[in-house]
Amino acid sequence: MDIEQLPRIESREFMNGTVVAVDESGGTATVRFLPPTGTTNPHGGVQGGFVAAMIDDAVSLATWFAGNERAFVTASLACYYLRPLPAGSPLLVRCDLVRAGRRQAVFDAVVTAEGSDEVLVKAVQTQQFL
Repeated sequence: MDIEQLPRIESREFMNGTVVAVDESGGTATVRFLPPTGTTNPHGGVQGGFVAAMIDDAVSLATWFAGNERAFVTASLACYYLRPLPAGSPLLVRCDLVRAGRRQAVFDAVVTAEGSDEVLVKAVQTQQFL
């Protein structure tokens, strides 16, 4: 698949996101983000809501293919913030399909700093097909 042909997503562009890889079966997706200035919390790390949006973006990309391009909505997203996310550094969001059924798909996701294997955020997201 030519990832350059994927549709433009404004929220991904706002977060300086670039699709690194996506499996046409919907099994995995990886998106690189460089959160812009103004997305930090009072402690200087990337604010959790922006992190959740990054996870939702990567999972939604995989869901589109896992669901054979059917419409869907996010049914639930549980994020476990394990470490602070460094501001001004590229972040990678990778999601893996756990199970896809007729009505739902469940994904695991992790957020790491680019170049590191240390998991900063772990998430589980359920998508509901319409």
